Amino acid sequence: MFFMVFTANVAVAQQVYVDLQLDSLLMKMQDALSVQKSIEVSEIKGVYRITPWHFIPSLNYDFINNRYYLTVSSGPLVSNIINKRQEKRKLSAIDRRYNNLEKTSEIKLKSLYLQLVQKYTNVFLSLDILMNDIELFKIKAQEYSKNEIDTESYLKEKSSILNKIKNHNNEVADIQRFLLDIEQLTEFEINFDLISLYVSPRSISLDSLNSLLP
Repeated sequence: MFFMVFTANVAVAQQVYVDLQLDSLLMKMQDALSVQKSIEVSEIKGVYRITPWHFIPSLNYDFINNRYYLTVSSGPLVSNIINKRQEKRKLSAIDRRYNNLEKTSEIKLKSLYLQLVQKYTNVFLSLDILMNDIELFKIKAQEYSKNEIDTESYLKEKSSILNKIKNHNNEVADIQRFLLDIEQLTEFEINFDLISLYVSPRSISLDSLNSLLP
């Protein structure tokens, strides 16, 4: 199913619909595992093959009876039977390993997906709150420029808003890490623009505000 996020009522964010389908991601993950499994199977399957060349008779000479004779060794056939059994065991082990890997990968992908939905929704709420706090800070800055609050109070407000911006941007970066984890599981590149969700410290007009400091 599709999931979407709430619209942030600020200029830096617009309504975003994330067209990441869980079912589609699961299929891509299964396809990626299938390709990996096929490669491993191809490296093992058919390696041990018996050919007519294995049964070419060898020419020998009997010095006692003073005559030549031909012999055919059964060694290659016995060796091939043993190798085929080993091949079968290896292929069975690959099947078991990839069955378990698919189950654990599916659980991990679903968990990442659900966390991504929650984080992506929350980051828009965080953005709304942050933009509101920035406006409140600008009011404090105006008060400071009019000498209505002292320098210490202003600097505390400034540190607070910068920390809020940093924390918000860390939340956006967390989303990027989740997307990278999903890409690794599915081997599918997700074109997902998060730039508009980042907030620059410039949004609090640092240049102009710094000039107010003594």
